[in-house]
Amino acid sequence: MIGEWEPRGIETVATAEARHLVRMPVPGLAGDLHQDLGRAALAVTLSGTLAGDEARDGFLESLREQFAAGEPVDFVADILTDSDLEQVLIRDFRLSEVAGSADSFRYAITLVEYTEPPEPPGLPGLDLGLDVDLGLDIDLGLDLLDLPGLLFDVPSFDDMLSPIGTAAESLKSALGGAGSLLDPLNAILD
Repeated sequence: MIGEWEPRGIETVATAEARHLVRMPVPGLAGDLHQDLGRAALAVTLSGTLAGDEARDGFLESLREQFAAGEPVDFVADILTDSDLEQVLIRDFRLSEVAGSADSFRYAITLVEYTEPPEPPGLPGLDLGLDVDLGLDIDLGLDLLDLPGLLFDVPSFDDMLSPIGTAAESLKSALGGAGSLLDPLNAILD
C-alpha cells in the first residue's frame, strides 16, 4: 500500500540500502580513508505489468496525484517487516508499453524513505522581535534607501579618509625621485 492506493500487478519488490561514505585520499598512504556519515535513505522499487486501458488510466491517475503532491505517504510491504520504514516519497516512476501486446504496459516506481526534518535550533532567551513595528513607511518605497541611516548613525567618509590623504602625500614625496633611478638603464636600452 502506498498511502490509500494499492498498486496491482506487482512482479518484483526490490530494496536498496547504502551508507554515505566520504573518501579522503591521504598523501603517502596506500589506500584511502573513509568517513561514515550514516545510513542513506532506504529505496524501494516496485515493478510490474498491467493490462487494459482502464487499468492504465486508473493507475496513472492515482500515481500522478500522489507524485505531484510531493508529500510523504504511508507505505506497507511484507518485504520490509524488519525495517522502520513507515513513510515514503515517490522519487520517480517509469511507464512503458510491452511490445507484441497492445493493451499491456510495464511500470517501475521508486520510493525513498522519508525522514522528518529536525526543528531549527533555537537560542534560549533570545527574542528577535520580528513583529515589532519599526515605523517605516514602505508605501513610497524610497524610505528604505537609507536603511543603515535609519538604524544607526553612519560616520561621514570624509572623516575616515583624512588620515589616508596625509599618508598618500608622504608616499608621493618619498617615491617622487624613483623614476629618475631608471634613466641610465633607459639610455643604454634606447
